[in-house]
Amino acid sequence: MLNQLLTVEDIRRAEEAALSEGISLETLMENAGHAVAEVIFKEFSKRPVLILVGPGKNGGDAKIVAQVLKKNKWPVEVLSLTHLPPCEKIQQLIDESHLIVDGLFGIGLDRPVEGEALKLIELVNESQKPVVAIDIPSGIEANSGTVLGDAIKATHTVTFLRAKPGHFLLMGRLHTGKLILKDLNVPEKIIPQSSYYLNTPALWLDAIKEPQPTDHKYTRGACMIMGNGSMPGAVKLAALAARRVGTGLVRLTCKAEDYPIFASTTLGDIITPIASAKKFLELVKDDHFNALLWGTGAFPTESTRQQALLLLSLKKACVLDGGALSSFEGRTLELTGHLHENVILTPHEGEFIRLFPHLGFLKNKVEKAHKAHKAAVEAGATIVLKGYDTIIASPQGEVIINANAPATLATAGTGDVLAGLMAGLLAQGVPPFKAAAAAVWIHGECASRRGLGLIVEDLLGEIPGVLQFLSVLRKKNLSI
Repeated sequence: MLNQLLTVEDIRRAEEAALSEGISLETLMENAGHAVAEVIFKEFSKRPVLILVGPGKNGGDAKIVAQVLKKNKWPVEVLSLTHLPPCEKIQQLIDESHLIVDGLFGIGLDRPVEGEALKLIELVNESQKPVVAIDIPSGIEANSGTVLGDAIKATHTVTFLRAKPGHFLLMGRLHTGKLILKDLNVPEKIIPQSSYYLNTPALWLDAIKEPQPTDHKYTRGACMIMGNGSMPGAVKLAALAARRVGTGLVRLTCKAEDYPIFASTTLGDIITPIASAKKFLELVKDDHFNALLWGTGAFPTESTRQQALLLLSLKKACVLDGGALSSFEGRTLELTGHLHENVILTPHEGEFIRLFPHLGFLKNKVEKAHKAHKAAVEAGATIVLKGYDTIIASPQGEVIINANAPATLATAGTGDVLAGLMAGLLAQGVPPFKAAAAAVWIHGECASRRGLGLIVEDLLGEIPGVLQFLSVLRKKNLSI
């Protein structure tokens, strides 16, 4: 699958498999160099090119690029990291070039760039010249996307076999530019199986159902969203999102004293005031409701935590969001002891650290995919670690990186819509890992379609158009 992502370790296994098939590293470098040159011929007109050559295999690829460009009468200068001229000469070469090819460091870089290499990267970035990076921009750690000291800000990156996690995780995503994939003319069988994927409809479209002539509201799925009077807008947004994504029936429950707050909401919401714990238990046990959402708009109180434990005990498909997550701060083992494979947890970075403080050594975004993976396996539930580069991790160890979410989603209420989308898809029978990935992608696509000026209410109006788009993909047997 082209949306499969390969880690550094995966690439090394692929190289070993190539050797066993009689494909030498020299052949791989030759193919890589020609592939990069093909991209340059396609993307740029003939111009002076400066080729930056590092000491490893990435540098070997760059040397091939230089040979191919020279053969085609392009003006080329080669700058070797192992024999750098004085700084004034480097600056002159950069100034005279109209395109720079970055072959300094490849995916094997595992320590901060320093010294002359660091200065060279700084000069390239200051020039603001177009840069074609080979495999990954130099200075980006390929598995995590972190910047090691400093990194080339490429306008184009040509990578091989499959993309790498670092192309899509921050900060690598901001340094990669236009990503172009080349296969190196090697057999598919050498490419190892990986547990990392880029979030695209190809991963989950088969699980998304469309209304059928024989359907009624319960066959289309029914979910229950527990509300409270603390932040009723959050609950209403989640309920509307669940309905928009195709759920046949959404029931919103609340305390009797909060009923007036919710009674004036959208006409299609079914609102049930709860007068007693017995009545609440009867409702949530109702077999009609096959998905539950709790925590959106709730405060992290003892009662919030107890309600979460009750819902988990039912073993129904469930999304725990917002206050339901933070209510378990300092009680991680109590939470994980009650989780099951039909649960989706939706923490942002702060909530994640409150839930899994023992993973705090995996700092911030640097090890985001790794820590989400560890938490999901440990918890036995699907984890959605939210952000610009949202990570969806399964209890089986699979990791999906989302890359279609625009920065405009950083506004109040968007997480409530996301939680509602997940609950709605769960209600329709979509497995938790796929429901989480689909909801995250749909959420990002809605925001991208709306563009600048996005407020949370805008997302709801975009959902039907995105669902229609997915329907066309399915009917035409297309994938993206």
